[in-house]
Amino acid sequence: MKKTTLVLITLFCISISFAQTTATYEVEFTNFWNSTDHSQGGTSFPGGNAHWSDIVGVNHNNTVTFFEMGGTATAGVEKIAETGVIDGINGFESEVQTAIDANNAEQFFELGDLFLNVAPPVSRSKADLEIKEEYPLVSLLSMIAPSPDWFAGVNSINLRDGSGWRNSVSIDLFPYDAGTEDGTTYSLNNTATNPQGTIQSIQNVNPFNNEKVATLTFTLQSVLNVNEEILKQVHIFPNPVNDFISINAPNTIQLKTAEIYSILGKRIKVLESKNSDNNLQFDVSNLNSGIYLLRLNTSDNESITQKIIIK
Repeated sequence: MKKTTLVLITLFCISISFAQTTATYEVEFTNFWNSTDHSQGGTSFPGGNAHWSDIVGVNHNNTVTFFEMGGTATAGVEKIAETGVIDGINGFESEVQTAIDANNAEQFFELGDLFLNVAPPVSRSKADLEIKEEYPLVSLLSMIAPSPDWFAGVNSINLRDGSGWRNSVSIDLFPYDAGTEDGTTYSLNNTATNPQGTIQSIQNVNPFNNEKVATLTFTLQSVLNVNEEILKQVHIFPNPVNDFISINAPNTIQLKTAEIYSILGKRIKVLESKNSDNNLQFDVSNLNSGIYLLRLNTSDNESITQKIIIK
């Protein structure tokens, strides 16, 4: 009998509550599935063939759910959990497209597969993932391969917090059983589960112990409002920066203030534009090295937020 456990999700989040509508994130999937922690009960780890299938995701609204613990796996989720296949008839990609056509999802995205026979840290990432405010929820999954129907993923993680975007979200992933194929070892082509079961956590069920199998991290890169095409003309340089960071904007944009925030959301510096000056400069030489957020505000009450790195 498979044991149901609660999945622990840890969110490290900072809300940037500005009026933007599109955020750009970097997404990173880091492997922690290993032979020491996940070969319990005498089950042999798959060795050189151990891998994650193509890591795929979708951002969507709360009208649609692609999978959830205790629910029945769709045909697309079953194909990923059993074979790692994402496309074709009844594939997960087509399920996403159906949601897109119904205006319930924005995009399907891939990070690629991930084999474990390389030097650590083993991860896959995707930069420049743009998320519109209308579709702030992210669902993502990948097959633990080889296996009967085991996978890991997240269901409807919200990248917004109230009216703002989360600055950083980190989620520990634990294994799921899709409830579609029998088998208790790292093997393929097992007998179909009849009748089909439900998606269940198999954390602490052989061959897995209580340790996570992966971590998924979303890191905010920048935030743009509806007037993003104009605001993209703003030039912020250099980045990374040592001493002074310059901000140049075209005459079509009237800068009002510029603000620097810490990664924890605390405002550190404010610079006002005098006489409609669109060329501003911050002295950051007294700030510690690290990641900060630079927010620019215009006289039209529009704003843009950009990640900066101080060396």
